[in-house]
Amino acid sequence: MRQRNFEGFCVFLVLFVSVGLTELYEPTLGSGGLARAQDSPFQSKKIVPFVPSPQEVVDKMVELGGVKPGDVVYDLGSGDGRIVIAAAKKGAKAVGFEIDGDLVKQSRENIRAAGVQDSAEIRQQDILTVDLSQASVVTMYLLPDVNLKLRPNLLSQLKPGSRVVSHSFEMGDWKPDKAERVEGRTIYLWIIPAKAR
Repeated sequence: MRQRNFEGFCVFLVLFVSVGLTELYEPTLGSGGLARAQDSPFQSKKIVPFVPSPQEVVDKMVELGGVKPGDVVYDLGSGDGRIVIAAAKKGAKAVGFEIDGDLVKQSRENIRAAGVQDSAEIRQQDILTVDLSQASVVTMYLLPDVNLKLRPNLLSQLKPGSRVVSHSFEMGDWKPDKAERVEGRTIYLWIIPAKAR
């Protein structure tokens, strides 16, 4: 229990500092207010800062999710596209959803560089608005409150037997079917039950 609390604190600290530094270093207007006029309409909907998962964690997420040919993998908050690329390399159709325009551009370039553009794509979209019904696997590295916001959609939209994989964060009282540790981090797996539909 102490290890989990420490891990949670470390992730919280990294996210807190990254959000704080973003606010601190934003350009300001002459009146002292933050310059928001040039932000895209998506910028105000950004709910999680980008903190990349190490490749060992990405590989474990894909493995724990049982990603295989024929799967449709949705990565919510796909960042630089590394999970999308890993899933596509396993033969799945992989779709990342990312709100940050710079990360969308970077991840699309990464997909082309990896040579998986025929089976991988990135959509610029608010993750809370994604229709999950076509996915057989959903992956995410978000925050606990965001996981809880997504939970009703996961349970109501995904088909029974679909898999949900989360890096570091649980889903409240919805207990995972499996949890594994890699590189000092915990990866959680839930399988959508038949009664959820």
